Amino acid sequence: MALLTVLYVLLGSISFIIFYIYWKYIYSKKCLYLMFRNQGIPCEPFVPFVGQLSDIRRASVNDNAMDYRLALAKKHGYVYVSGFGPSIHLNVMEPDMLADVFGRSHARDYNKPEDTVTVFEPLIGKHNLLTSEGEEHDRARKMLNPAFSFIKLQSMIPIIVDQTSRAIDDLLSSAKQGQVVDLQTEFTNLTLAIISSSAFGKSLETTKNAKQIVSHAFNDLLAAIAYRTMRAINVMPIICRLPFWRKNIVDKGSREIFSVCRSNNC
Repeated sequence: MALLTVLYVLLGSISFIIFYIYWKYIYSKKCLYLMFRNQGIPCEPFVPFVGQLSDIRRASVNDNAMDYRLALAKKHGYVYVSGFGPSIHLNVMEPDMLADVFGRSHARDYNKPEDTVTVFEPLIGKHNLLTSEGEEHDRARKMLNPAFSFIKLQSMIPIIVDQTSRAIDDLLSSAKQGQVVDLQTEFTNLTLAIISSSAFGKSLETTKNAKQIVSHAFNDLLAAIAYRTMRAINVMPIICRLPFWRKNIVDKGSREIFSVCRSNNC
């Protein structure tokens, strides 16, 4: 009798899991897909769980990501529906519609995708303009607006020129010594130097080799996030938290970046 009860519980649990997966990742997504299609919006074929992820990955590997997007725009127009893993994406490239999406008057009508925080939190944290919603987003937007005034932007020009000149001198020195230069790392260092100098009024020099630590961690973190994104890991709530698929690189890179920022009072 006990064995039969355990068997029923096991079968019930398996049935519930299967039903939950079907309801959340197939039925609900199919309903959303049909809603868009019934409104006359062009759609790529509906493929459960993967969508057009294989085509996107293939284009990314072949360095044809932009050509792939342009081909879809030529095929469907500037508004179309596609699948990215289990998610249904409404792709909008029409300028008037983009103005409505990004405009301040309709900011509360459009919510960020569920995976936005999962993707960007390791890079920039959770409480900021890009990942926040509602009142927190409005507050962050008001705080940033003065920084992008014409006078403030003009004051950044000498900083940009100075940091760029230093970067060019370092590159020329490395070239004279016959050293191999990683341009991605150098450009990351330059970007970090400009941001820290203009936003915080100081360079990342409190910690020894701070720029090198942050740039390497940032590049590794971007590569790991791209790897996980191209496999739709970040859009699956439970799977994205498992310690697999370069999750250790994401956690390590995030810790290193925030550690350096805290030590430099950024």
